[in-house]
Amino acid sequence: MRAQRNRKVGHRSVALWVLVGYLLATLIPAWNAAREGQGQASAVLVAHIGGCILALFLAAREASNDNRVTPVQVLRDWAPLLAVPALYTELPTLIAGAGSRFHDQLIQQWEAALFGASPAHAVAGRLPWAGLSELLHLGYLSYYVIIYVPPLWLYLRGERREFTLTLTALAVAFTGCFAVFVYFPVAGPRYLWSAPPGIPDGPVRRFALWVLANGSSKGAAFPSSHVTVAITQSVMMLNHHRRAGLLIFAASLLLALGAVYGGFHYGLDVIAGAATGVAIAGTAMLWSWTAAPEQTGISSPTPQPVAASDSGS
Repeated sequence: MRAQRNRKVGHRSVALWVLVGYLLATLIPAWNAAREGQGQASAVLVAHIGGCILALFLAAREASNDNRVTPVQVLRDWAPLLAVPALYTELPTLIAGAGSRFHDQLIQQWEAALFGASPAHAVAGRLPWAGLSELLHLGYLSYYVIIYVPPLWLYLRGERREFTLTLTALAVAFTGCFAVFVYFPVAGPRYLWSAPPGIPDGPVRRFALWVLANGSSKGAAFPSSHVTVAITQSVMMLNHHRRAGLLIFAASLLLALGAVYGGFHYGLDVIAGAATGVAIAGTAMLWSWTAAPEQTGISSPTPQPVAASDSGS
């Protein structure tokens, strides 16, 4: 019954409009990079324009209010998350097109004032335990599960209201972090320093390093989008399903600790990411509680008719 009550969604996808806003906000850096002939910048510019057109087309289409599932409906529902890998990969091109300089020195100065030394450089050497290292690196890798599995679980359960709200929060988390990366890039300790002194080696750490070597983007350190998205997802799931939310939160905590222990992020990256995630998820839930359904794009459950009593009372 719950899945049937929550199946209806509003006439517009807020997450898609968030995606359109980000693509428009980064169109000028894409144009500048293409004009200067930097790498694959022309392809990035074409992808931005094409992405805007596709997202606008999907956003203009009404969501299905029945049980039918069409390819266009599925694409409309999932486009903001499906676009994330491409948006992340193009960040170095956009950073170059924006003419932004890296701000690692500023972050390091803040860390020195707050901690006295960078946790990304010091923690692993103080806790050089192989089991701890492998666990924290496994937590760091759980990011890719945290992104997609909870929304997919909600979607397959037919909890479309919860799915739509979660997707909106995730879209804000991703595009908000990516916009900061473009205009305030921070490379992060992995690009500037060697591995943390004394950090244990192991198969999970080696796999994490391989993933980063083949898929990370320089300039995407502050705030940590890993932590921002994971905390956003945790808070949203705690609101929807407490047990699942606690599981996601535990994985997110390991992720945050692993990001620093492994030398992938400054401590401030993680703190800023956690604060941003809490703020985004809290705002999304408050907005869903106070705004009208037509404003959020999320309709309220349809009331069920009450059968008349045979007694006539």
